[in-house]
Amino acid sequence: MSSTVAAHGPVAPPPRRVVVTGGSGGIGREIVRRFVDAGCEVVNLDRLPPPAPPPAVGTGGGSSRFIGVDLLDVEAIRAAFREADAHFQGLAPDVLVCGAAIGLTQHALEVAPEDMDRVMGVNVRGTFFCVQESAFRMRRAGAGRIVVITSVSAHQAWAQEPLYNISKAAQHALVQTMAVELAPFNIQVNAVAPGVVETQGQGMSGNRARPDVLRHYHDIIPARRFCTPQEVAEATWVLAHATYMTGQALTIDGGVLANGLAYIGSLRDEVLARLASKFP
Repeated sequence: MSSTVAAHGPVAPPPRRVVVTGGSGGIGREIVRRFVDAGCEVVNLDRLPPPAPPPAVGTGGGSSRFIGVDLLDVEAIRAAFREADAHFQGLAPDVLVCGAAIGLTQHALEVAPEDMDRVMGVNVRGTFFCVQESAFRMRRAGAGRIVVITSVSAHQAWAQEPLYNISKAAQHALVQTMAVELAPFNIQVNAVAPGVVETQGQGMSGNRARPDVLRHYHDIIPARRFCTPQEVAEATWVLAHATYMTGQALTIDGGVLANGLAYIGSLRDEVLARLASKFP
């Protein structure tokens, strides 16, 4: 064991400067709010401003600032990070949260080349270059934490969302790859992988808003409810403080991926009734 590291491991300093991509959407707004309320300075990189701007100052003395950027444009990403540098007075971000993503509702046979270019351009290419820009700065600072909001659809495909599924699987590979590449610089890269969330972000598939689809998905969730944006934000907060953890995905899906044969419909009702009679 190194003499410079205590037996219980290093203690992570609390984050102060945070960059969030996609901070204007439903999940993104909660992530921004979580860090602002904890006293952090947050820069939100998004194509559109939040519909209802969060308070300028959080309960912990934090603040947020919006910088407009199209993640399809790498030069615009670089310019946005330079603007964030000025906001942080030349200091590196402690945390990057990559939450920006888009999806399309279509069958795989309907996908056109321009559709793939757009979805992969935002979700994968844009995420990669945001990670790269943060890594340049975190390397010089000697530490950093990066969290990518992926999805259980990286491991379990959702119908009518082929490009979203593929892009989320690519993000999972991106997290593992960058965890290895950036480990020598004391930069941790992890993911939060939610299932279906109550609030859908801008540019997400409308397929998940169909009552029959949601009802079916709800029935296969052992926890019997959807994930909330606040729970995604809390998981992100946890990874922003984690030590000795990199290249991992923190899955918050209510047990969906653990579920094989689900207790659905009459099967669930029969089992619950039998157990209630046995164990009143």
